Amino acid sequence: MTKRWNIAIQVLIVLLVLAGTVYVAVTPANSMMNWYNIDDAFYYYKVAQNVLTGHGFSFDGINLSNGFHPLWMAVCLGVFWLSRFNLLLPLRVLIIVSGVFDAATALVLYHLLKRFLHPYAAVVGALVWGIGPTFFSRTIVHGMESVVSAFFMILLVYLAARYLSEDQQHKITFWQMMLLGLVGAFTILSRLDNVFLVAAVGVFILFRIRKISSALIYDWIALGLAIGLSWIVRLGLSSIAQNRYSIYPILGITFLVNPVVYYFFGMYRGFNHQAIWSKILRQLGAAAVSSVLMYGISALAFRLGILQMFSRTVLALDALLSFLFILCLRLIQGRNFNEADARPFYEFSQWVKTVWKDVLMDGIGYAVPIGAIIGAYMLFNKLVFGTFSPVSGQIKTWWSTLPNTVYGHSTSITSILGLSPSGNDGPWSLITSHILRISSFLVGLINNKSSALSSFVFILLTVIFLLLVAAILKAQKNRLGQLFFSVLAPALFLGCLLQIAYYTTVGYTPTRSWYWIGELLVEALLGCVILDGLFTWADEWRMKIKWPPILAFLIAVVVLFNYTNYLTTTFPMHVSSKNADAYLAETRELETYTTEGSVIGMTGGGMVAYFIENRTVVNLDGLINSADYFQAMKTGTATRYLDAIPLDYVFGNPYMVEVSDPYNVILKNRLEKIGYIRGEDGFILYKYVISQ
Repeated sequence: MTKRWNIAIQVLIVLLVLAGTVYVAVTPANSMMNWYNIDDAFYYYKVAQNVLTGHGFSFDGINLSNGFHPLWMAVCLGVFWLSRFNLLLPLRVLIIVSGVFDAATALVLYHLLKRFLHPYAAVVGALVWGIGPTFFSRTIVHGMESVVSAFFMILLVYLAARYLSEDQQHKITFWQMMLLGLVGAFTILSRLDNVFLVAAVGVFILFRIRKISSALIYDWIALGLAIGLSWIVRLGLSSIAQNRYSIYPILGITFLVNPVVYYFFGMYRGFNHQAIWSKILRQLGAAAVSSVLMYGISALAFRLGILQMFSRTVLALDALLSFLFILCLRLIQGRNFNEADARPFYEFSQWVKTVWKDVLMDGIGYAVPIGAIIGAYMLFNKLVFGTFSPVSGQIKTWWSTLPNTVYGHSTSITSILGLSPSGNDGPWSLITSHILRISSFLVGLINNKSSALSSFVFILLTVIFLLLVAAILKAQKNRLGQLFFSVLAPALFLGCLLQIAYYTTVGYTPTRSWYWIGELLVEALLGCVILDGLFTWADEWRMKIKWPPILAFLIAVVVLFNYTNYLTTTFPMHVSSKNADAYLAETRELETYTTEGSVIGMTGGGMVAYFIENRTVVNLDGLINSADYFQAMKTGTATRYLDAIPLDYVFGNPYMVEVSDPYNVILKNRLEKIGYIRGEDGFILYKYVISQ
């Protein structure tokens, strides 16, 4: 691909992304508002509006709140000063600003892919990320922080991958590590749970991890199966869902302890050349020591509250199964196993011995910007808002402790493992949703509606898919697997697993599709690596027709067609006069039944708060309310808190505000029904009555 074509392709990608966002920005208001189909987005906009009018970081102008990610708020502050002229104007401008971020993300991704993969795989990957409806709708539409998060995430991966691609003798400078740490800090500020990804990338770059021994990967798989089966045998599937909080900590302990013990018992380098009795004694010794360590660490974690359930039976079963699985694995590997690849710690330890000073300095360079910036952010939060971290995350974790909350979702073995096909609950739903369609079709053929059978077929197909991916990455003498490491996808994958483990362990249930941008990037990188294999294979065909550019062109045409269809269908340019202001119907009717200057409590209320005139909306769920209000909810004093404001009305779903936790307690004896207000949500307006 010539330099001229390279520049032309990048310009084309940018123009396509910007053309789509400009188109949406100039559509009629009711069409344009389809972009902002998430109420949470307006939490940012209303707070930004209040900051710019002198009311501070407050949603309602009464309570200070930090329930937002700071970098996206900074972007909003730069846009929503336009709201003083017209409330729709900043919304239109923000769409174009989001398009600029999305175009920049696609360009950085293109440079990452072009550096390591087939040039046409890079073109397709960047184009699909930039304008593919699946990626476009998850990263940029909604008006949430995900578009900024995606940009800094890919920029961090690009810089780290570029540094790692240098010759092994090439030293990464201290200032390069400082730059990487600075980008890492902005990645965290864009979405605070990106800290797991930043940590994983840091480990890979500090220890120059360019590959992971297949022996270690096989051991992790065997150990994961052992601990999973131990839980199932001891507790059953239903009890696993009830005790899900302890699964990932136990897995983490297993993955860290056992391989280290195996190393010191000589079960990697040279193990297959030992006599049979030596093998058995080594493995028995390793099993005994790892079992003792597992028991001790798990007991300590239970005392510290890291584990919410401590089962000796699970640990005993795990010790037995892991011994049997590792024994079978070593027997299968046999003498033909590549001994050079079976040294996951030896080469690493030798490398660390020679360069530990450089690792220490690199670690300082990487950590200083992150520690300084995130530390300053947390200190600012404590001084201004009374809490180190955003109150919204604390509240969402607290919700999982309530017995009758509408904010949770049903848990199963698939959701615990992060395999849910739902876009909100499923980190890998881009893949698992398709697996679900296939499994549903197969189950439908035998006319069996058993949920157990459906789950079994779904998990079986998922395992088959993973084995297929592993086989593909091992193809071409492991070339595709090496490329997967080159684009730093394993570091991303590790960060994603840590994120999923965190949410599962703390019981954080109300996740949303824009949480899973890291997982989406891993899936995109995997697809691009597979495309590289396809295009490379096509290059090897000794034919006059060059298939790679033809295949890339055909994929681009399909993507562009779907992109155009998505935009014109979701954001039509023509809206009937009858529906011109339909997005305001509920808000205007609410104004009709409430008095000017009144204070209205809502569980949410972002969009209403932004558009309502001469009234104040107070957020009752606490996501964009104060730390004091959250403390009042936990201590059962929230009713007095709302009385002191005081509220005039409550507007919400009747089941939520009258029956579900915590509102059934907070609003008890405070609601006097006025009536139903027409709208998509079916909300009821109540008069807030303070008991005498």
